[in-house]
Amino acid sequence: MDSIKLSERQKKIVEYDDKPIYVKASAGSGKTRVLTERIRFQLSKTKKKILALTFTNKAGEEIKERLEEQKVDIKNRLFVGTFHSFCQYVLENHGSSIGVSQMPHIFESDKDRIELISQAIEQVPTYYESYKNKSLKDKNDFRYRALNFISKVKRELITDSEFHNHTEDSNIILLYQTYQEILRSQNAIDFDDLLLLTYQLFIEFPHISALYRRSFYSICVDEAQDLNNAQYNLLLALCGGDFKNIMMVGDPKQSIYHFNGSSSDYMNKEFPKDFNADVFELNENYRSSKKVIEAASKIISIENKDIIAKTVYDGEFKIQSCDDEFREAQCIIDKIKELINKKEDKNIEGLITLEKIVVLARNKYVFNNLEKLLNKESIPYHYKMSGGSIKFESALMSIFDLKLKIKLNPLDILHKKQLEDSSKKNTFLLGDIDTLVENLKDDGSNLKSSLSNFRNTLNDMAFDNDNDKTMVMNDIDELLNHWSKYAKNTDKKSLLQFKNSMALGKTSTVNEDKGITLSTVHTMKGQEFDIVFIIGMDDGTFPDYRAIQNGGIEMEQEKNNLYVAFTRAKRFLYVTYPLQRTMPWGAVKHKTPSRFLKF
Repeated sequence: MDSIKLSERQKKIVEYDDKPIYVKASAGSGKTRVLTERIRFQLSKTKKKILALTFTNKAGEEIKERLEEQKVDIKNRLFVGTFHSFCQYVLENHGSSIGVSQMPHIFESDKDRIELISQAIEQVPTYYESYKNKSLKDKNDFRYRALNFISKVKRELITDSEFHNHTEDSNIILLYQTYQEILRSQNAIDFDDLLLLTYQLFIEFPHISALYRRSFYSICVDEAQDLNNAQYNLLLALCGGDFKNIMMVGDPKQSIYHFNGSSSDYMNKEFPKDFNADVFELNENYRSSKKVIEAASKIISIENKDIIAKTVYDGEFKIQSCDDEFREAQCIIDKIKELINKKEDKNIEGLITLEKIVVLARNKYVFNNLEKLLNKESIPYHYKMSGGSIKFESALMSIFDLKLKIKLNPLDILHKKQLEDSSKKNTFLLGDIDTLVENLKDDGSNLKSSLSNFRNTLNDMAFDNDNDKTMVMNDIDELLNHWSKYAKNTDKKSLLQFKNSMALGKTSTVNEDKGITLSTVHTMKGQEFDIVFIIGMDDGTFPDYRAIQNGGIEMEQEKNNLYVAFTRAKRFLYVTYPLQRTMPWGAVKHKTPSRFLKF
């Protein structure tokens, strides 16, 4: 254990007995280091694999990178990935026991799910009669509410046969069942089904869950405050009552995915009770400056008084009011210029660069004025995007994507209809796309060469607009990047598995865009920057007005959101809010500072 320097508290956790343990880790306390070092320590005690479950692909990549630095045989000794990735792996190997003979296609996009629920509504006459007379806005609201309801049912692990016991509304039952029938008829599932089907597999065939228990020496769950009901019960089914070598690491104060059914209670209350887990606390902060730690402690009071600051940096924390959202954006621009011109500061290692700066907001629309000014001042910036399937910019590659989906899944009526609509609007090179897709081998062995050759032929093609050609080529390059990452980490390859891996975000590459980062708080989970700005801290924006109206757990989640935002800062933290906002329809609304800032 000498290769990585650990505090006494961290070392005790890493080398603790093979028992259930819950590590309550505050922001900046070195939880990822502790997690990876415990994995490494346990691998030294066994020849079995270890299962490491995360909530983002980026977190999984970070664990892999740290272990690879320690010369750990990742490929043969560790399964690390998201819950959904693990479920995909299980279903690919044992899904036939519950009728999943071939891995279904994953319909991951909101656009697809909205189309499916629209079809389901039309097939339930008692619903459709009231639905068809609604306004466009009400129809949209209705469809999203229906999808949220269906997701909630699946997160509660309610199977079709049990559904009647949970509601007396026959229309709801019909809508849910129709949605599921449409999915099944197209050999497809959605994200929630991955968890539900794997749970069903483990419960109905306990010898399969036992097989996985025997293959893993231990289970580690990162960011466990984000567990929801389906994920926690999946873990219970996997452990089967006799598997005890499990560790959960998380921070209750960073639970921010209530909208997805998550609750820190599964980690904080259920796990210690169900597993009789020993509880450890990591409250030494090695990341943030003293000023940032003090500010975060005022957002959410810390147990045992203050987090123990293990940093030599004082840092800086400031709150500033601005006349309006336009002046707020200008204030941030001015401060960024000041910092860049300063070049160096005793609180920051190395030069102060744009890449060390992030601007956070509760919602993306808050960036509108700042984005205009950044463009005007020619200051480079980029949005931090969450990983997932490619969103093709060109019409031609969008058609290629639809044709590929249909080639892999001839039952896919949904995308056949989308293809018909797209093909009517775009006829250029459709024959070439047909030939390209038809000649692709199921194992993907000629995907790279076929796409590269097609890309080369475009050089001599006359497009109506050069920008169109550029977009097609960029789309092909991005798809090839996804394939390269998939192929690098997969032995037995297939186009179907490739598409599903993309849907789960497993093939996304690290964004290396230059300049300032703009990001919503949710997308920045697990990231850190030397300099953090939080913009739009007026009441009704942060906390969100809907959370203020609903109160309760939603307001707790908003406070956790802000705590997460504060603790992304390593050295400097600047918070701004406008005293008035101009509404989209022109009215001016006076604003007050966020209630969370009333220290």
